[in-house]
Amino acid sequence: MNVCIDVGNTTIAIGFYQKDKLYRKMVHNTDAQRTEDEYVVLLERTFSSLGINKEEIDNVIYSSVVPSLNRPFKTALTRVQNGQLFIIGPGIKTGLALKIDNPNEVGNDLIADLVGAKEKYGYPTLIADLGTASKILLLDKNGAFASCVIMPGLSLSANSLMNKAALLPEVSLEAPKSIMAKNTIEAMNAGIVFGHIDMINGLIDRYEEALGYQCKHILTGGGAVYLKDIIGDSFIYDEDLNLDGLNQLIKRNEVKL
Repeated sequence: MNVCIDVGNTTIAIGFYQKDKLYRKMVHNTDAQRTEDEYVVLLERTFSSLGINKEEIDNVIYSSVVPSLNRPFKTALTRVQNGQLFIIGPGIKTGLALKIDNPNEVGNDLIADLVGAKEKYGYPTLIADLGTASKILLLDKNGAFASCVIMPGLSLSANSLMNKAALLPEVSLEAPKSIMAKNTIEAMNAGIVFGHIDMINGLIDRYEEALGYQCKHILTGGGAVYLKDIIGDSFIYDEDLNLDGLNQLIKRNEVKL
């Protein structure tokens, strides 16, 4: 069994794979204040609640964009299981060509997205990953990571608006039925959700105009659930793209005993 762990700014996703298929998954809120012992408890409870036998774990891969969590979480992992541990970083085999200025800047989450998309969907592909930050990643016609744009995510945009505008209420991020909003909450939801959709579609149009060819369109990330039913038929919604990419990275790097 492979265990794939993606630590993001908002959530920690833990996926369990058997025979290349996602078998179980649990998502926790990210808490930078947890100690090593608390992560041991979190992992133990995850294994127990999902019915996972720790003795069946062969490999674990850990990806994080929260540096302060790395030491306590990785140490906790070594305490609760004996599988081979992989960390995304220099030396790991990805199968990706990186046609960008500084490959060391590429986040672990983006590597996993790209590997997952290349394996599952081929290329050229544009991936819209909607998390704390929203990203659009380009796998060009040669299968290389060639470009990325980054902007504030849905929740970040909503929170910024509510925190900076004293008279505006909290919103649900549920799109109203029409752009013709008639009250403040509808107006905010329409602006944030429809505005994000049009931003993504507009940036993808710019990419394809610059490339001179069309790409497959993939939608993923925690924020994608708000847009998946209204963004348009050109997008394939894949909520587990990142975890699938991490599992592929295990396959490319594991040592067969």
